[in-house]
Amino acid sequence: MEHLARTLIFSQMLFVNLITTHRCSRTKYSLTKVIGGLTLFTVLVFSVAFLIRFTSKITFVNENNIILLGLTYFFPLKYIYNESTDRILSIMFFSWIHTMAVTSISIQIVKLSGIDNPTVMALALQTTIYLFSTPIVIKFVKSKFIFILNNISSRMNKYFIILSLIQFISLLIVHLYFKETTNLYWRIIMVMLIALTATISYHLIYIIVNNLKSIIYLKQLAFTDTLTGIKNRLSLFHDCNRLINANESFTIIYMDLNKLKKVNDTYGHSVGDDYLKQFVKATIDVIGDNGSLYRMSGDEFVCIYRDDIDNYFLTTFSEKIMDMFKMHIPFLGVSIGYANFPKDADSLDKLITQADSFMYKVKNNNSKKKKTTEQ
Repeated sequence: MEHLARTLIFSQMLFVNLITTHRCSRTKYSLTKVIGGLTLFTVLVFSVAFLIRFTSKITFVNENNIILLGLTYFFPLKYIYNESTDRILSIMFFSWIHTMAVTSISIQIVKLSGIDNPTVMALALQTTIYLFSTPIVIKFVKSKFIFILNNISSRMNKYFIILSLIQFISLLIVHLYFKETTNLYWRIIMVMLIALTATISYHLIYIIVNNLKSIIYLKQLAFTDTLTGIKNRLSLFHDCNRLINANESFTIIYMDLNKLKKVNDTYGHSVGDDYLKQFVKATIDVIGDNGSLYRMSGDEFVCIYRDDIDNYFLTTFSEKIMDMFKMHIPFLGVSIGYANFPKDADSLDKLITQADSFMYKVKNNNSKKKKTTEQ
């Protein structure tokens, strides 16, 4: 009876671990294949445990070997679930902290009570605790832990795994190696404190990850134009000042869309918005990796261009955008001006002023040429 109860204790731990892991993970296969694969691997694990017991001629396999066998579940989990190694490790340690704490507390409390059939009673107490704790863990998984896994950065996740590993190892040390040096009361208290610390840690990590996501979202709102999705005026100032402080050469290209009001009046503001989006897409295709595009206001855009600009580039810029422009209405052109740092100006305000002035000068000259041609 004792041997069966001991087997059931660890089988129950394994079952709760696998249930929690499944709740946290994205599967590659159907539920039937998942259950079948894990069942076959479990049969293999128990066969290895039986082989160890038989060859070593021992009454039962000690807990150290069982835990080592449990670590091997990483491999089928990595194969069955569509998760990265880091994510699988995070899930495994999260689940093991729960089951290891419950099993350890159950065994220590039964030992403290001094009743007969301690293993059977430990199984009964463990089952009772699992019935209450597992739904709480699953609820946390659905509401917070999956959110952590989906939104935590890869760098932060490394520390997350290390923290979980330290908490799990701490439980193992208390449960397996403090048997002679520490009385049962202190061992129960230590296990409960580690479990409480782990619980608080996971809640704090959730708060941190949630706040970081909110900060990133707010930063995106602050530095991004909501209509076109490109960087906005504030982002331009930030990036330009960074380049100026680093004394890196670059060119400001100031662009003003021609007759955008006519597009809005003729086709409506919805089409006008699409016109702006198509202009942005075409311009990004033209400048490629050599520059970044920013929206200053309604029809005004600025490009930070890091390559050399010559007269050919300026004269063909609008034509290239027209070739890239894909819409049912014609592209009405764009007027451009430019200024280089540090050759033309040494500050952002002066760069924009000079580029803007140059643009209107070219625009006026083109207007005069057009009038002369018409006359």
